[in-house]
Amino acid sequence: MRDRSTTPGPTRPLRAASVIDRFGAAVKNWLVRGVSRGRNDALTIGRAAVAASLAYLVSGLLWGHEHPFFSAIVAFIIIGFGVEKKMRKIVEMSCGVMLGVLLGEIARSVLGSGTWQILVVVFVAGMLARFIDSANLFGFQVAIQSLLVMIMPQTAGMTPGGRVLDALTGVTVAILIHLLLSGDPRHLQRRAAVSFYQELDDTLVSLSLAGRSGDRAVAQAALKNLRSTSQKYTDEWKLANDVANEMATFSPYGLRHADDVDRLQHLLVGSDRAMRNMRVIARHEVEFLDAVRGDAHSTLADALLAARDAVQELMSAVSHEDVDFTEARRKLRLFSSYLTPEMLLRNDEGLRPGRAGHFEGVTLTIQLRSLAIDLLQATGLSAAEAKRFLPSLVIAADGDAIGPRPMTQEMRALEPPATTEALELLITDRSDPDRRR
Repeated sequence: MRDRSTTPGPTRPLRAASVIDRFGAAVKNWLVRGVSRGRNDALTIGRAAVAASLAYLVSGLLWGHEHPFFSAIVAFIIIGFGVEKKMRKIVEMSCGVMLGVLLGEIARSVLGSGTWQILVVVFVAGMLARFIDSANLFGFQVAIQSLLVMIMPQTAGMTPGGRVLDALTGVTVAILIHLLLSGDPRHLQRRAAVSFYQELDDTLVSLSLAGRSGDRAVAQAALKNLRSTSQKYTDEWKLANDVANEMATFSPYGLRHADDVDRLQHLLVGSDRAMRNMRVIARHEVEFLDAVRGDAHSTLADALLAARDAVQELMSAVSHEDVDFTEARRKLRLFSSYLTPEMLLRNDEGLRPGRAGHFEGVTLTIQLRSLAIDLLQATGLSAAEAKRFLPSLVIAADGDAIGPRPMTQEMRALEPPATTEALELLITDRSDPDRRR
């Protein structure tokens, strides 16, 4: 038999400490996310509170109802939580609320209030809502409002149809508050854009680390994370664009920012392509590092960090009142200077990949060139203008000296050279308003 006195003792305390650490990290993460949610939705919750209290006050003054709670309920429900309250959805909710209250009032006056009456009214309201519109939100509002009318007591002095008047007051006040107190429509877009670019930034840092260390596992982890989260950031930016566009169309305050809203909306087009391209780049880097058997490639890492610097400039540009992509284009010009196989694919010993890694390396280079074009187009350049930032792929190598091969007339027609002056003009020209999109 084994002597129990020789069994290692610290195992259980270590496990307990590990559980405590994980629990502490989970609580901390929950607190951070809770504070973030509260901060992001503070304006919307404030507007809903103002709408509810104001609707209650206005309904009491207009109709003389002692407790016009339906006005407050309806106003709060319509504004609710989150940024996704677009005008179409608000109108849809308003129609559902009004229809539900009207059905409830009619049923209460005809059938009275009780258990079987509730069964009949909720079923009829739900079926009617599904007949009118397929939207779940509309059906929910029709059914729940008719239910509330049936179960809530009628206050003293409440006339027949009084709840309909209260609901109408709540709807009107909520729409007015939504239009007048929606705030700066660009705020939603900027917040979504910063989160989007932060994801690009994190991925580029991870891929750079993988290139410098030659560790394909790091690149694989970045690829896995990007596949699971990138679409979320794109969808959030699209939603912010839709909401901001409606605010700039209907809200008096948002109307003056319509040009900036359009500019930030346009920015997503090239940025979304860049995000999709990053997934391909991460996959090709995994394949490249696997093919070269973990050789360190510091030049590849430097190129990816140069791309990251450009992404940070884009993030900085959208955060400012006056969106200006001049510095972002300069950073992208530096990133583009790396993008030839001769420059990018040398390992830390100065050797090009052999036959095993040549195809994967060239494919990775082409994808990085495509990323540069995507980001340049996000700043407002056309595809033809963006391609002028890229170095020629017609390259001659002589030992350590790498430079453009003298171009024949046929080569020049295929790949016209871009002068420094021409590139600087593309970077700084603001004569065309579309350049600052």
